[in-house]
Amino acid sequence: MGSSLREARLRQEYDKLYPGLTPGLWLPAAEVAEHIVDMVRHERGRFGLHGRLVADDHFDFRGGGTAERRTPNERREDRGEQSG
Repeated sequence: MGSSLREARLRQEYDKLYPGLTPGLWLPAAEVAEHIVDMVRHERGRFGLHGRLVADDHFDFRGGGTAERRTPNERREDRGEQSG
């Protein structure tokens, strides 16, 4: 895919952890993250593995310039970049 839009899809084996997300369906990663933030707020602060909201091994990702990442799990925050 040549788009710069980052997309994510939930892996089937983790579907029970993310009610409201359909396994195998590609969605904008920002939309998936918003959904998970809403879940965390609703559950009064339950965080994902190691304090991250989106566990990378629970999802497949595509797009969004992944070639710019230094490691598969590195986030913009890890590199000291500011969002916005």
